[in-house]
Amino acid sequence: MKLPALLSLSTVVLLLSSCFYSSFVKYSMNKEGFKNFSKKEKLAGNTTNPHRAYHINKYDWNIQVFPDKKKLEGTMGIHFSPEIAQDTFLFDLQKRMKIYDFKTSIPNSSIKRKGDLLYLIFEGNIPANKRVLFSINYGGKPVSVAGEGPMNWKEDLKFRPWISTITEGIGPHFIMPCSALLGKEPDSTEINITAPLALIAAANGQLLERKENKEKQTATTSFLVSYPINIYNISFNLGHFVKFIKPYTDIKGNPREIECYVLDYNQEVADTFYNQAPKMMQVFEEAYGSFPWWNDGCRFIESTFSAMEHQSGIAMGDDYNYDWKDEWNTTLAHELAHEWWGNNITGIDYCDIWIHEGMATYSEALFLESIYGREAYESRIRKMVFSTYNSIPIHKVCGVLYNSWLNGPDQDIYDKGGLMMHSLRKVVNNDELFMTTLKQIQEEYGPRNISSEEMIEQLNTLLAKDYSPLLNWYLDEQKPP
Repeated sequence: MKLPALLSLSTVVLLLSSCFYSSFVKYSMNKEGFKNFSKKEKLAGNTTNPHRAYHINKYDWNIQVFPDKKKLEGTMGIHFSPEIAQDTFLFDLQKRMKIYDFKTSIPNSSIKRKGDLLYLIFEGNIPANKRVLFSINYGGKPVSVAGEGPMNWKEDLKFRPWISTITEGIGPHFIMPCSALLGKEPDSTEINITAPLALIAAANGQLLERKENKEKQTATTSFLVSYPINIYNISFNLGHFVKFIKPYTDIKGNPREIECYVLDYNQEVADTFYNQAPKMMQVFEEAYGSFPWWNDGCRFIESTFSAMEHQSGIAMGDDYNYDWKDEWNTTLAHELAHEWWGNNITGIDYCDIWIHEGMATYSEALFLESIYGREAYESRIRKMVFSTYNSIPIHKVCGVLYNSWLNGPDQDIYDKGGLMMHSLRKVVNNDELFMTTLKQIQEEYGPRNISSEEMIEQLNTLLAKDYSPLLNWYLDEQKPP
């Protein structure tokens, strides 16, 4: 992901007084450089809380978008199964979003809200493994600061609505009821978007159908994500899109299609720009194994922000520039690499997010090496060195839920995470073993959630040597080794 620019000091001061915006602007830090986490943030992110002891079978997200009002209305159906018998279950929904009503498949239930926390309470214990449907009818105007937020309400160059969602670093609960914990991936997700008829919807997963209602001048577009998906990847985009295809043959010889949804007036430049996508896919399939989501497809979508790794529906901005020899866009390589690192192999907690960003950043260097050779690789590594703060560890505080948009040093998870893998490769001094290890981790442990400790254990096992001193220093110390 490429994060938005920091807010100006005047904007921060102006908005500090509002409880709705405090998640975006309040970031006091302790002596270690980490945020001073509140009790609510610790409670919300506590992965061992027994009220979080459930498995999510499916999300059914039905959402209607009102561009003129910058408002959402919809229903989220959460299908879940308790892991232990209990009567109370904890979910998340930002307090600005209103709940109109709810229902459950098991009678005699109530809900209680404490800030952004949403408790579902039954009169008696629900047995373990009993499947429950919790359906919430909700709506409201998601938080926005200086035009940035989980919903980006923009206009394209023809002054038409252009809308995208982005929730990594903010929280998916700002736009939908869910479990905001990274480790709570649903087995599948259905996304149904209703919007003005003129707008084309693009989201994650297989496109099932588009139904038009001429009387109401709306269209409902349905997508199915048939794989587990980490919660901040669930997304949608609306705009005056056109679609074109880039053909590709995968590493097993199967014909595939890479879909591109772009604004109509950018079709020509985008068509040329995405000629690089099949080559990038080939490089990463050779490095990490088969693209994990072929049943749901591979889609690039022109979005209102710079880039985001939304699983099978990758968001890319509208600049269409090349940043390497006027031939390649390393942001595109970064976001595609996330389909393996971040989406297939996902951190179990937000403290493990370096696995997403560090590995995707390092993948940029590997891609350039595959195209131009070692000199280009080394050049990308040097850029990582000069972009590293070395002021807080990249393995963050675990078991908390917090906003990370405004703390620059948090971004060491990108370049310092990439430098860690470069250092490991140097010390291993066996490129074949090193690259085979990365592919084995993908093939043996995806799609699943993995902790930093498990990641180090697997690297040590597959590399047949204990590299923990090097890896733990990179993860847990401020300064480089």
